[in-house]
Amino acid sequence: LLAGSALPDEKVDILIMETTYGSTNSDEILDWKSEAQRLSRSINKVLVNGGSILIPVFSLGKMQEIVATVWKLMESHKIPYIDIYTGGIAQKISRIYDYSKYVVNRTDPEFEISSIPQKDLYTVENYNDLFKNQCIVLAPSGMMIERTASYDLGRRWLKQKDSAIFIVGYVDKETPGFIFANAVEGRKVTIGDTEVEVKCKVEKFHFSAHSKREGLLEIAERTGPGTVILIHGEPAAVDWVGASILKKNNAVNVYRAETGKEIILN
Repeated sequence: LLAGSALPDEKVDILIMETTYGSTNSDEILDWKSEAQRLSRSINKVLVNGGSILIPVFSLGKMQEIVATVWKLMESHKIPYIDIYTGGIAQKISRIYDYSKYVVNRTDPEFEISSIPQKDLYTVENYNDLFKNQCIVLAPSGMMIERTASYDLGRRWLKQKDSAIFIVGYVDKETPGFIFANAVEGRKVTIGDTEVEVKCKVEKFHFSAHSKREGLLEIAERTGPGTVILIHGEPAAVDWVGASILKKNNAVNVYRAETGKEIILN
């Protein structure tokens, strides 16, 4: 939905930059269009078998991106038209996206998320109905935290032989989402205090909102900062980005942000 940020023309003093894919070979990261095609093929495989699909999403950003992607696949006849369920704060955020469509750098300012037919997940009285009529459910939270819709639905989905859970973003190792994301059909997993046999399919997709590492270096080069603070990345990712910046310009002050560590900027 959103295009890349517009970088300032003038040199900046301090750049605070994420490093998520700093240690990841960019050849391993599919572009959004290619990943959408892979998603369409997987959706069709599930639908042919009569199943439904659960996609855990963050209410801000990821939900809007994925519901738009699914809808465009339907419009282009890559997948059949079936019910799409969303709900909660995600729908309110979508209205803000639509309201602001002309004042942000949107790829298509005329497109409105609210124009996509969506059913309210939170009006479903019996979750079993989601399997009786094939559907795609976009449920918060993306990490599948306990007592959220995606967690409760995920426990039910694992028991459904012909259905599937699609993971479309990052899940932290310390969250239930990591257990769901790495569940293998035919094996058992422990969710909460319950052991469950995995009967559904679980598949991962990489619809990332993060830049590839070459893009991060380009930002640092174009803005020409005297100081760079690196955040949001595993140690190996931070190290790669920091070392690469210093290799191009060893006069830059590069800091790794750490919890509880004070960085004094002059």
